[in-house]
Amino acid sequence: MQLNSDIRTRLQLICERAESNLSDNLMPFWANHTWDTEYGGFLTRLDQRGRRLETDEKILIMQVRMIASLSLAHRFGLNDRGYLELAGKGFDFLVRNMWDPQEGGFYFSVTRDGKAKSQRKNTDFHAYAILGLTEYYRASGRKEPLEWAERVFDLLLTKAADRDRGFIEDFDDATWPVLNDDQMNLGGRQGIKTIDMHTNVMEAFMYLSRVTHSPRHLEALRNVVTLVKEKGIHTEHGCSITALDYDWNPIPDGRGKTTTSYGLNAEIAWLMLEAVDVLQERRERYRRTILVLVDHALEFGFDHERGGLAAYGPMAGRVTEATDLNENRLLKTWWAQAEMLNALVDVYQWTEHPRYLEAFIKLFDWIWTFQIDHEYGDWYQETFWDSGQAVTTHKGGEWKTAFHASRALVRVATTLRKMLAE
Repeated sequence: MQLNSDIRTRLQLICERAESNLSDNLMPFWANHTWDTEYGGFLTRLDQRGRRLETDEKILIMQVRMIASLSLAHRFGLNDRGYLELAGKGFDFLVRNMWDPQEGGFYFSVTRDGKAKSQRKNTDFHAYAILGLTEYYRASGRKEPLEWAERVFDLLLTKAADRDRGFIEDFDDATWPVLNDDQMNLGGRQGIKTIDMHTNVMEAFMYLSRVTHSPRHLEALRNVVTLVKEKGIHTEHGCSITALDYDWNPIPDGRGKTTTSYGLNAEIAWLMLEAVDVLQERRERYRRTILVLVDHALEFGFDHERGGLAAYGPMAGRVTEATDLNENRLLKTWWAQAEMLNALVDVYQWTEHPRYLEAFIKLFDWIWTFQIDHEYGDWYQETFWDSGQAVTTHKGGEWKTAFHASRALVRVATTLRKMLAE
């Protein structure tokens, strides 16, 4: 790959900043403030400085995302910080306190001292459990986390699989609101499948298949990739369909609107590209599907003036012009910026098309200037579209840990190192 001197200089700076943000800012913030020295596990609801806002609940997805982030940071080379040891303690807390010994599956959440609080069994959370367990296996070489990951995989195929139509949202026979109901404006509707959840299942199966090469795991991965490609992406508009019924017919949100998540589109794109490689299939078979997802986000949801990606918007038309949707559509969330970084660096390396490189550089500049808290650490959860001011200075909540940002920083730095070495 030929890079002119100006671009090479800019990419070198981005690589150095990605590495320094990971090692000196993001990971220390989460590693230093979240571990519960009294009971074990991670307490992840934090204010700007890392002080704990709540200490009465430990949620499954937060535990496994922390395990994944610590393990990945260790594998990346931050192996003198105690991150692997901390991930191991997190693994021990997870399997000791969060597994339901009677019904199987992990509890949705436990109390601070490790007693079941919510016994909801959510498919999305179990997908992330597979991911976190697999990452810890890769970092540690211990057989137990991989055995647990395969156990959770078997559980999902037994209890959460819905015929040949993907997966149901929860598998404990109770009625729950759809995960992220408020974020997706679903209005508490029942009987819904989301492309978000199926993307995370695809992600989990890809992580697992990459280390086991098991025919069962690969077949399950191939099935969910095919389902997302054929049913979850709008053929005309080239973006993901947020909500579907159990037979994969698109349905509007609770206000009768049809919207799409730009960050999720970017995430689907790069995960599908990686899944295709794991399946050892030809990338060209998926070229249009992958690139239209990124192109849709760039055309309709990207801020080409300042950099940054909007939260959600209409399936067609610029997000700034969608005045029938509320102002929250324009917020630049931390995870969407991270997933767009992943997508842009991957598709540029694949296609070498300059528009992806231009957007990647502009996006990283936005993140470096506005999304990162250079004083106290971590990334702000949401920033306003034009000013870059943080909507809230709280860092951790029900969903936010080091996960999305740390993975993006590792992938960006790793890819840029290779590009700059050519």
